[in-house]
Amino acid sequence: MPRVIVIGGANLDIKGRSAAAFVANTSNPGEVVQSAGGVGRNIAHNLARLGVKTQLLTALGNDAQGAQLQRETEAAGVDMALSVTVAAPTGTYLAVLDGTGEMVAAINDMRSIGLLEPSHLEQRQQALADADLLVADCNLSGACLQWLCSFAVANGKRLLVEPVSVPKIAKLAALPKPLGLYALTPNTAQLQALADTAELSVALSRLHAMGIANVVVHKGAQGAVVSTGERPAVTIAPHPVTVRDVTGAGDAAVAGFIFGIAEGRSVIEAAHLGQAAAAIKLQSADSVAHGLSRAGLLAFAGKNS
Repeated sequence: MPRVIVIGGANLDIKGRSAAAFVANTSNPGEVVQSAGGVGRNIAHNLARLGVKTQLLTALGNDAQGAQLQRETEAAGVDMALSVTVAAPTGTYLAVLDGTGEMVAAINDMRSIGLLEPSHLEQRQQALADADLLVADCNLSGACLQWLCSFAVANGKRLLVEPVSVPKIAKLAALPKPLGLYALTPNTAQLQALADTAELSVALSRLHAMGIANVVVHKGAQGAVVSTGERPAVTIAPHPVTVRDVTGAGDAAVAGFIFGIAEGRSVIEAAHLGQAAAAIKLQSADSVAHGLSRAGLLAFAGKNS
């Protein structure tokens, strides 16, 4: 079975959803829920649900929230043995959703993952070398991202990076080129920020020139665009579903894509699985859909095996 190591953020998600249309500058009746979250952690959780042997390398505080995240992530089937404890509070993500489940605003406190250092990665390099795929999110410091890029190239490892946000993708722009990435999974705004252009074809060409072999652009309700640099970009249609909560949908799409690659599928086919995983998540109020499974994903995507 392929083994994937995810290096990235883990935090406690606190989500408040308005019972009706959200009204700014006042208190809105609704519901507030807490769950394990974080981009890297969510990707790892999704992969474990899909039957992929997954380890998470993250930084947790020595507090109740950290213990909760460790317990819930291990219960989901993710190996946490590589993670470290740091002298900062465990990450927290606070989101406000409107009555349709769309995000109104969010704040994240990710000080803990900022304390993960290249020395921590060096101490775990044998495990990283033994993995079939490496996945990193841009919650990591620029120094850690640079270490991982260099490590992946030196050891012939496929490294996928999830940008997380427009400010955080700027860390990639500052790294030495070529990056040597197997794949990058930006949304439209992140792509434009890194490529410094709104022209899709030009942006994709610039990313390939930076040393990124495959680019999967997540476009929300418009699906995804996939570029391998070898032929014109391919548009992947989304699966129409009733949206309950958008939080974590991008993480599910990345996990579905990684799952496909880990199974030996083509980049295009893997991106189709990513869109199917995102659709399954959109119908769930949880950051990771409880109903996600390998068989369920393949059936939803119309794949027999």
